[in-house]
Amino acid sequence: MAKKNKQDWHDDFSNTLDETKKRLKQFGEDLGVWAKKGEKEIVKASQAGKAQIDILSLNVKKEKLYYDLGKKVVALNAKKKLGIPELESFWKKLRQLQKDARKRKQALHAVTHSGNKRKRS
Repeated sequence: MAKKNKQDWHDDFSNTLDETKKRLKQFGEDLGVWAKKGEKEIVKASQAGKAQIDILSLNVKKEKLYYDLGKKVVALNAKKKLGIPELESFWKKLRQLQKDARKRKQALHAVTHSGNKRKRS
């Protein structure tokens, strides 16, 4: 095997360096393409997430409207300004729930206030 002279080493190094530059340039271009694809996917995911949050927000607003509507109906019924026979079963359930809640409050009061009476001497 013959020894390479200085010029041969220089030429080999120069060729290797040129090839490395080409590969790095291509790698940089490929990275740019991948970054653009990644950016597009991130934008797409962000838009989908925003749409989902918007839908959720609208559903929350809708549920709040149902809640407010229900409160208004109950208030009108209490003033006897509402006469809808189809709602009678709901009024019965509501009255029963209110009655049960009062009983439980009384039971709680009895438990929390029993035995608290002090004997006076």
